[in-house]
Amino acid sequence: MRMIPNRIGSNPSRAEKDIFAQLSELEADGWQYALHSLNLPEHERKRVCEIDFLLLGPRGLLVLEAKGGGISRRNGVWHTQDLRGTRHRLKESPLEQARSSMFALENVLRRDVGPELVRRTVFGYGVVFPDCDFNAVSVEWRPEMVIDAARLRAEGWAACLDKLGTFWEGRSNGRSQLSSEEVEQYLSALRPDFDRVLSLRRLDDLVEKELVALTTRQYRALDHHRRNPRLIFEGGAGTGKTMLAVEMCRRARSSGDRVLLTCRSDILASFIRAQPDLDDITVVAFDQVPTFDVDAFDMVVVDEAQDIVNEQDLKVIEAALCGGLADGRWSFLLDSNNQRGLVGRYEETAMATLQAQRPAVVDLMDNCRNTTEIVEATRDRTGADLGVTTAGHGREVVVIDAHRSEAAVAVAAVLAELEEHDVPLEQVVLLSPHDMANSVFVELPAPWRQRVDALDLMRMRKPGRGRVGFAKVADFKGLESRYVVLETDEDTDEQTARAQLYVGMTRAKAALWIVKPADQEAGR
Repeated sequence: MRMIPNRIGSNPSRAEKDIFAQLSELEADGWQYALHSLNLPEHERKRVCEIDFLLLGPRGLLVLEAKGGGISRRNGVWHTQDLRGTRHRLKESPLEQARSSMFALENVLRRDVGPELVRRTVFGYGVVFPDCDFNAVSVEWRPEMVIDAARLRAEGWAACLDKLGTFWEGRSNGRSQLSSEEVEQYLSALRPDFDRVLSLRRLDDLVEKELVALTTRQYRALDHHRRNPRLIFEGGAGTGKTMLAVEMCRRARSSGDRVLLTCRSDILASFIRAQPDLDDITVVAFDQVPTFDVDAFDMVVVDEAQDIVNEQDLKVIEAALCGGLADGRWSFLLDSNNQRGLVGRYEETAMATLQAQRPAVVDLMDNCRNTTEIVEATRDRTGADLGVTTAGHGREVVVIDAHRSEAAVAVAAVLAELEEHDVPLEQVVLLSPHDMANSVFVELPAPWRQRVDALDLMRMRKPGRGRVGFAKVADFKGLESRYVVLETDEDTDEQTARAQLYVGMTRAKAALWIVKPADQEAGR
């Protein structure tokens, strides 16, 4: 059963820890997900209420209230008894607590997913007493509603949950099993507290940490990482590969693993290293990996891996990773179709070496960066499929096709328009296949040329207000900017030109201008 979150928090009871571990290993027909410690902001009597475990699957939703230790009731008052023998009075019956939580959940979901779906869904509740045998009989509950130590020993979790589900199905006339789409609809309403992660953003000390909601595919990618020691993630630009790489490292670090995150680009490595909450994670450009001792890391994550998948570089990974490629834990995130060829080297034989280790392969299809207009323009010009965009609509992509000097004037006009509309120019990046001295941007009018900074980590962390960034396309791989002005080079070979165009266009989040500077002497 998939647990959400996939690791238990820092302050649960011992009983909850044990139940969490047991459910995580369980395959129970009709129950796919177990949400731990779900807080509801609305309750008929309480300001808030907490559901210890909520099971979700095609059979519906089950609320489970867990009470460890001994359990007793005297004169209508319920008590628990911990391992030290101390008794604790409960404010209400565990069964009543579960029942009222179920109705509170039903009311919240009626508003959030709609009354029609809730009306067709089986809801139920039960209590779990994992440490004691509970043989008390009362008209207030049915035996199926109480999962105690004796039943768990005799029947096991799967049978207990099956009987509990059957009991509530028998009391739910007119309700039916959920489709996979309906299960996901419920999950998307219940899950947000558990799948929001730090985004990769420009590091401005004045900007608070930004949280982004993972798409369903990205969430499943992280789930694959928890379950599989070796993974290959394939995804086009904008599918969140770098964000996922960072989040995988954070989660592995929390288990005490020695973690390495590497990529070919020193700029990208520096940018990632400066992200929040990466303490105790080693983030370096790939040329530094050979300096580490043999078996220095328990897990290696390689971003922009299409630059590193070659026999020579894989030997470097092999040496640094405990267990090597065959037995070690690793993840390679790459775009082998569209972004290879600009930096480093990609070899089909090396990819075959990775695939021989039988990794799980995860395809990332949700483009979370580029607007519909940028996705369509990139597809038209490069033939590349950027997947399904979730970023919505934005400006139309503008092509500036003119002599170099005229193109530079047109770029200056774009910058002036953005500034006039109060766009922070530090959110604008000029990209070129060439260095600044050989790019079309060197011909910008002097007032604008003097406001252009070559991007490095310092300028990315604290961009000068009103300053415009510049970078070579190859150096900006893995990064992004809200506004991009891209110079193209049609004089290079077709494969390189296509890769440069693809990478450059897909760096833009909101708006893109493509500059095609014609050679004036050639009369173009």
